Amino acid sequence: MKRILGKIRLRIPVTVLLILLLHSLTAGAVTRGEFLSRLLQARGLSGELMRGETAAAFVLRTGLVTDSVSNLNTQTTRREALRWCVQSLGLSFEAELFSNMGSGFGDTGKLTDFERGCLFVAAHMDPPLLTGNGNFRGGQRLTEKEAAAFLQRAERASQGLTLDVALTPLEGMTVYIHRDGVPTGIPRWRVCADGFKDKDAAEGARKYFKARGFDMSPLHPLYEWFLRTSLLDDYGEVKRLTALIKKRGLKARVLPSLSNASLDLAPRYWALLKIDPTYWHIAPIVPKDGPRALTPLSKISRAEGVNAAINAGFFAVTGKNLGYPIGALRVNGELLNAPYEGRSCLGWNDEDEAMFGIMDIFDRELWEEMPHLIQAGPLLLDDGEPRRDSEGFGSSILSARHPRSVVGLTEEGEWFFLVVDGRNGLHASGATMAELTELLQSCGAFCALNLDGGGSTELIINGKLYNSPSEGKERSISYGLGVRERE
Repeated sequence: MKRILGKIRLRIPVTVLLILLLHSLTAGAVTRGEFLSRLLQARGLSGELMRGETAAAFVLRTGLVTDSVSNLNTQTTRREALRWCVQSLGLSFEAELFSNMGSGFGDTGKLTDFERGCLFVAAHMDPPLLTGNGNFRGGQRLTEKEAAAFLQRAERASQGLTLDVALTPLEGMTVYIHRDGVPTGIPRWRVCADGFKDKDAAEGARKYFKARGFDMSPLHPLYEWFLRTSLLDDYGEVKRLTALIKKRGLKARVLPSLSNASLDLAPRYWALLKIDPTYWHIAPIVPKDGPRALTPLSKISRAEGVNAAINAGFFAVTGKNLGYPIGALRVNGELLNAPYEGRSCLGWNDEDEAMFGIMDIFDRELWEEMPHLIQAGPLLLDDGEPRRDSEGFGSSILSARHPRSVVGLTEEGEWFFLVVDGRNGLHASGATMAELTELLQSCGAFCALNLDGGGSTELIINGKLYNSPSEGKERSISYGLGVRERE
């Protein structure tokens, strides 16, 4: 027998090579369904899982993650894992707010604006969801090691997180943004439809949505007709109804409702704008047709040409976009509305000499010397000391958590605007008046006047909204406070 020595060539079909290559690329990768299931556990919410429902389906149905995910067996990418962790921690508003901020990572050009905001939040929160720098590699498949790191950090953040950011939008202005806490329950959702001229239009739309399986109730607060659902458990239904509302040419609002199991971890959000009086001065700003023509703050501030604005005093509503201020309002020496007995005022001049307190007969002449005057209340701080006078406000205003707005001065003589978000279990729970006073002291406030809050609370800087209105949209108001550059 003759032995032939030589090289042996192994011929492997191309299809087999492709299969081997694909296996090598996906070895250790994590599917979407697996990551979502593990995310529910990392967030400490597995106990909410409904019997017979997979964890991944539960996360998507409830809107803990609001993305539309078509194939749960597809491999998860890094950008998907980032979005889903941020959404589950209730940080979607912050991601939208910081969508134009650099994160320190490269190769972000192919990310969406929201994903770039997620990247900023993930890198700047404490504990961080991401560490390091270099390229983010958002389109790459998530390895098991990377998935474990994301989930471990999400688990740590579920025990309490903080996010503190300081920005300088303009010289002489600094805005401090703070978020802490996480939602500790599963959200439910309300959907609202806006844009009706009258009751008949709202009723016609109600029948339209009813015929398509959605029960909505017509409501008429503040003389504006809109439709609203009861609480919905299925976020897929929320998306379908929202699409129907937009198809009909109406505006849709989606409002989360969530009872946090742990009030100690309930999320809080506030934004504080400090204003250097050497560069800027503040003044009341009113709608073009006067304070009785209720108008959104964004429209007032654009018409007045101010660089920043906050909503101001309380007001009454007498008709659709009609009302009047409750309390004193003086603009450039002209009294537009009379004082309200027993409530605190802020009066000031263009040299930033200011008075805080209740106007009475003994010092009325001093108040009248101030060209600018607003009235709200109660006064929270006077010379750095808390004030205890309720000024006639009831416990529902003082002791419950609500969105809040405040104007005041620091001991160094800087003006400040403060907004505290609330009535949103995913984003912010609000503050009682005592909690608000404590926050102001921690921020270095010297004098502080509480303004109208609730759905009116709003802070705008350079045309950008720095808080999330509790009603999901701007409320029309009687007047605000604006910031103008000194001449």
